[in-house]
Amino acid sequence: MGVLPDADDAAEQALERASAHAVRRPLAQALASLKSRDRDVLLLVAWADLTYEEVANALSIPIGTVRSRLNRARAIVRNALGSTDPTMEQAS
Repeated sequence: MGVLPDADDAAEQALERASAHAVRRPLAQALASLKSRDRDVLLLVAWADLTYEEVANALSIPIGTVRSRLNRARAIVRNALGSTDPTMEQAS
């Protein structure tokens, strides 16, 4: 017999999926608008979960360049999403 999921967990997962769906298009547009070098750094940090040092080594660039490209990419994406983080819960 399987274990039923916790109702709170199921509701939280549904909310996360809805939030992700709502930002899909603006996020895709923001990523497409980035310079490829900035996008590469952002994706290596965010999706490949590499450290700044690992990104610097992978791209053969100084760690300071990783930081500046990541900062620029994050600012563009944050602005495209209305300066909000869709993964953070809204205060009631």
